[in-house]
Amino acid sequence: MQQDIIRIVLIVILWLIINYLYGLLISLILSKIGYKKWQPVVGNRTDPFIHGQLIGNIERSLAMLLVILGNVGALSMIVAIKGFARWGELSQVNSDVQSVAIDKFIIGNLLSLGFPVLVAVVWQVFAT
Repeated sequence: MQQDIIRIVLIVILWLIINYLYGLLISLILSKIGYKKWQPVVGNRTDPFIHGQLIGNIERSLAMLLVILGNVGALSMIVAIKGFARWGELSQVNSDVQSVAIDKFIIGNLLSLGFPVLVAVVWQVFAT
């Protein structure tokens, strides 16, 4: 029993570390998109992705949990919630940088959700 608890705690810690590092990778990739057109300023509300890393970490963890539990359809809820929450900010961005901001949002979502789905599928294949 105690070994199972230790194993679960180690898996959760490993997931959080991998999740954080993957979030940094996504940030690096997104920083290269539209580099000359739009450079977000930290702390300025013109950057619609200020809290993106925290949201991404929660999103990836929830997505992996949903896939492991077999509720893949609920991933659409994550995408819809993020889309509705960010649409107001993205629609108010200047028109010359709006397409870059929307592209970053879409690419970030695809990268962010693709990773936990892949991890969960691999987990299910090797766990059975």
